[in-house]
Amino acid sequence: MSPTSVPMNVVRQASSCRPPATHILAELPYLPSAVPQARRVLRECLDLTGLPDDTRCTAELLVSELVTNAVKYGRPPVWLLVELRPGLVHASVTDTSTTLPQRREADPDAEGGRGLLVLDALAGSWGAVSVGSGKYLWFDLPVIRTP
Repeated sequence: MSPTSVPMNVVRQASSCRPPATHILAELPYLPSAVPQARRVLRECLDLTGLPDDTRCTAELLVSELVTNAVKYGRPPVWLLVELRPGLVHASVTDTSTTLPQRREADPDAEGGRGLLVLDALAGSWGAVSVGSGKYLWFDLPVIRTP
């Protein structure tokens, strides 16, 4: 396996009581390079869907924010879970720190500090949950298909 490849597990399950879903789980390095790797994993997953470009770009930006938070403020290991359902892209990122993200004022010329504002503005919903083994941040992005 090359140093830039990310192991992925794809699980597809369909039953009569639930709509079909695709799940992708990838362990990411605890390095800044995790951000572009996470975007690549998401892109490969979304390639299966035929979603509009604006939805795909929004999902990539939101995943970038979650992974950046995990690498900057969390602890390894870092995992990305992407779930694709009809009408919804769900993603979550976990790490082993239990410290939840905090809103902060960003100076107008600051390079960072706006991740939660981005989630507020673009995600249908999002959250952060602390559990005994760490935390996870997630978002849901509703998908509206155009004919």
